[in-house]
Amino acid sequence: MSDMQINSDEKNLDIEDDKEIRSDVCEAEVYPTAVNVTKDDSSVFELKRQYDRDRIELSPSYQRASVWNKKQKSELIESILMGIPLPIMYFFQDNQGIKQVVDGKQRLTTLFDFLDNQFTLSELTVMPGLKGKKFDDLDGLYQGKIEDYKLSINVIKPPTPDRIKFDIFDRVNRGGTRLNNQEMRNAIYQGEATKLLDRLKDDENFKKATDDSIRSKVMKDRYMILRFIAFFLWKDKLLITKSGEIIEYRSDIDSFLGKTMEFLNFTSSETIDNIEHLFKKAMSNSYKILGSNGFRVSTYYNEYYKRPVNMALFEVLSYLMTKVNSVDNKRLLDKINSLINDNEFYESITTPVDSTVKVNKRFDYIDKLIKDIKP
Repeated sequence: MSDMQINSDEKNLDIEDDKEIRSDVCEAEVYPTAVNVTKDDSSVFELKRQYDRDRIELSPSYQRASVWNKKQKSELIESILMGIPLPIMYFFQDNQGIKQVVDGKQRLTTLFDFLDNQFTLSELTVMPGLKGKKFDDLDGLYQGKIEDYKLSINVIKPPTPDRIKFDIFDRVNRGGTRLNNQEMRNAIYQGEATKLLDRLKDDENFKKATDDSIRSKVMKDRYMILRFIAFFLWKDKLLITKSGEIIEYRSDIDSFLGKTMEFLNFTSSETIDNIEHLFKKAMSNSYKILGSNGFRVSTYYNEYYKRPVNMALFEVLSYLMTKVNSVDNKRLLDKINSLINDNEFYESITTPVDSTVKVNKRFDYIDKLIKDIKP
C-alpha cells in the first residue's frame, strides 16, 4: 500500500471519529439560552499578575499549532513597542473566576516569558538596536511600554452553555484543523478530569478489551471513557453539582459530559481513585469474559466482518462489568448474546443513541441482567 493511500485512510478515519464525537443540535435549541460575553481589556502587567496568581490558565493541551519560534516572539515584542494593535483574544471564565485562554495562548506565553527574561530579542527588522536584549536589558521607557500595553479581550462567562462555548471556540480556532467536541472539552475543563482521562486511555486492559482499535488522535478514546464515567456516576446517583444537587440526563450529551468533567475537577481524590479502580475493574473483567471484541455487535451475530466498537454497548457492558465479581462466564455470555438479539435492546444501542428514552431503555435492560446473574 502506498504512503498516499495510508494517509488517505488515516484522514478518513479522523473524519469518521470526528463525526461520532460531534453532536448535532439544532440552533433553535441552543441560541435562545443565555450568552454572557463581556469585553475586558487589560494591561500586559495586570494579566501577568493574574497568571502568576494562577487566575489565568494557558491550557496548552488543546493547542494543535506548534509553539512560536524566536522570530515570531521577537516580532510580537517589536510590534508592541511600535504601538501596533494586536488581534482580540478570547478567554473562558469558569464559576471560580479562573480564566482559560481560548485564543491568544502563543501571544500571552511570549509576553509572560519575555517579562521573566526567558528569551532575547532577535531578527528584528524595524528596531534592530534591541537585538540580543532581554526585558531587564531594555530602557525603562520600553519596559513600561510593554507592561502598560492594553490587550483587547473578550471573556465568555457563565452561564453560557457548553454548546455555545464550543461554537465560539470553533470559530476563533478555525484557521487550523477544526476541533471536535471532546477536544474542546479538554480545553475548557482542564484539571483532574483531563488528568484522569489521560491515565485511563493508556490502561492496558482498555486497549485489549477494545482490540486496541480506539484511536487517540482525535480523542475518541477519552470521549468513550468519559461517557462510561458519566453514565456510571449517573446510574449510581453519584453525579452531582458543586452545591450537591443530583444531575439528571435529559438528551443533552455535551452538557452532560461537561458537567461530568466539572464534577471530576471538584470532587475528592478518593472519588477519583474509586472511579479509576472501577474503570480498570470493568476493563479487566471485559477482557477476561468478553475477549477483545466484546463491544462489537458483530461478535454476537457471528458476522464475517468486524463492525466498529459500539459506543452505547461499551457504556452498558462496562457498567455491567463493574458489578461482576464471581459469575459463571458462559452463563453471562449467553445472557449478553440474548440481550443483543432482543430487538428493543438492539434499537437502544443503535444510532441515534443519546436520547433519554434510549439511554434509560438500555440501562433498564442491564439492570435486569445484573439482578438475573446475582448468586
